[in-house]
Amino acid sequence: MKKLTPLFITFFIATTAFAQTPAQEDSLRALVLRGNTAVATRDTSWKFTGNTGLNFTQVGLSNWAGGGQSSIALIALFGGTATYSENNLTWGTSLDLGYGVAKLGDAPFRKSDDRITLISKLDVAFTPVLSYSVLFDFRTQFALGENYAVAPDSITGKFPKISNFMAPGYLLTALGLSYHPADYFTLFFSPLTARTIFVLDTDLSNAGAFGVDAGKQVKILPGLLLNAFFKKELFENITLQSRLNLFSAYETVASVVVSWESLLLLKVNRFVTVSLAADVFYDERVQVLRNDNTTGPATQFRNTLAVGFVYSF
Repeated sequence: MKKLTPLFITFFIATTAFAQTPAQEDSLRALVLRGNTAVATRDTSWKFTGNTGLNFTQVGLSNWAGGGQSSIALIALFGGTATYSENNLTWGTSLDLGYGVAKLGDAPFRKSDDRITLISKLDVAFTPVLSYSVLFDFRTQFALGENYAVAPDSITGKFPKISNFMAPGYLLTALGLSYHPADYFTLFFSPLTARTIFVLDTDLSNAGAFGVDAGKQVKILPGLLLNAFFKKELFENITLQSRLNLFSAYETVASVVVSWESLLLLKVNRFVTVSLAADVFYDERVQVLRNDNTTGPATQFRNTLAVGFVYSF
């Protein structure tokens, strides 16, 4: 049941936090009094968008000659944006939540997806294509992560713990310049960036996981950041979105932390979508169990192909 709790939380947030009926939206309009007449107006400086989705996969087998195991997979997703724009100032914030579980055969439900991403960026334009910018990029996860690639503990039966909520947590705070030659592309460079690593799980912090000093829960790394963002409808109902972060700490300039996320979204109709997501991450401070059974830094890759129900608002 603990594995499913974040799934319910994500779906609850997605369906209640931002959903509004047209009548509720109208009630939020400001009233401008002109004499004895109340005129309803809408604040056009703010723009809100959002979508929530639930993907489900089920395979049932009984006496199947070809072999295999029955399986169930569930993924709850939410994405929301809020944008304020007035004169030469733009402030955009996005929240992405995802949690998924999978069950193969008689094994219990295991986590297959888990992410919390909050990004906020303030731009003050001084030319049509250049702006001073402040960026906040925060990432963590909902729940405990375990390494299912190794055998469980012979006494407790538990798999090794490798992550948890705020273990790790990553916060990028950056001040720099943005170049946006088109509505669908932005390039941001910051020589004044702080990358803060949080490991608030005692076991993991004592082990010095994710690059913190053993026994410490926070590590701050000043450095350089290059951020690129692309989002465009390639064809009708087919949208590609990609975000790339390249961070280099001043203490180890030659070592670059790479975070690259891409999403290809195909909208079948108003409620059904097909999505292909791919994430690439590399940080030499993060030790992982590699494919050759050695431990050390490695390029981490995740991809998800999903068909599911999506409601946009």
